Amino acid sequence: MLTFTIRRLLTLVPQLLVAALVVFVLTSLLPGDAAIARAGGESATPELIAQYRAQLGLDKPLVERFIDFVVHAATGDLGISFSTSEPVSDILLRKVPVTLSLVLLGFIFAILIALPLATIAALHPRGIADRISLAVATSGIAIPNFWFAILLVLLFSLTLRWLPATSYVPFSTDPLQWFLHLLLPAITLGHALAAELTRQLRASLGDHLRRDYVRTMRSAGLSEISVVGKHALRSALGPAVTTLGLQVPIAIGTCVVIEAVFDLPGIGSQMVQAVFSRDIQVLQGVILFTVLLVVVASFLTDLAYALINPKVRVQ
Repeated sequence: MLTFTIRRLLTLVPQLLVAALVVFVLTSLLPGDAAIARAGGESATPELIAQYRAQLGLDKPLVERFIDFVVHAATGDLGISFSTSEPVSDILLRKVPVTLSLVLLGFIFAILIALPLATIAALHPRGIADRISLAVATSGIAIPNFWFAILLVLLFSLTLRWLPATSYVPFSTDPLQWFLHLLLPAITLGHALAAELTRQLRASLGDHLRRDYVRTMRSAGLSEISVVGKHALRSALGPAVTTLGLQVPIAIGTCVVIEAVFDLPGIGSQMVQAVFSRDIQVLQGVILFTVLLVVVASFLTDLAYALINPKVRVQ
């Protein structure tokens, strides 16, 4: 397992370099001129534009700018925001915990929804539980996230007045209020993520329950809990774990909409602000962090899959 982990860690370096190159090139190809925008628009004097171009490093060759970008990013220096003159790393330190909290709770709710539904549905195909799991999967895919979020706000915030509708409270300030303010956004995200996870786990577990080794264990007198929970479910978790890993970028993209509906100060809302204000430094920092999060999630998914299936470690 240690050799497998080291081998996977070594593959992260070229992945991050390629990701940094893509982020740098795409943000550099955005229309407009950041120096002109910083100087005040087309009416700015050429001297002022040249001053900002030198200050932002836009007068350097593209290759040199990319090398500077990678070196500074590796040390945690992501530049200064054009809009607020604040270090981008400080902005991310404020925004990232909000999005990470939402993503983490969303995945927890997705697992809590998908695991029992898929297990019961696989044990009783074409039964009531199977129909419920199909309904959950279909609704999670068919209902837009913003519409489902609005329905939750109307019911639990405006009608029943059980939960807050907007804003965010840091965990360090009040853990209970942190959870209550993130509950509706996390349910919205978890509902969307549970759809594909329920379908994948139900199909995988149903396939394993029909295999010979399961029939052999049942005929040998093993309890249903042992057969399903200890053997069949563990064997069926591989595709489900892969599905969870693939849903990390989907979850981050969904957070952009959810944060807008619930007025959460996360990286999704920050990315939108950076696009409209042409704050290239902030945009690069947010996208680079998002890529890093996806790469780390992929690495953790590989480790989890290797723990479930030992054959993967020797490949």
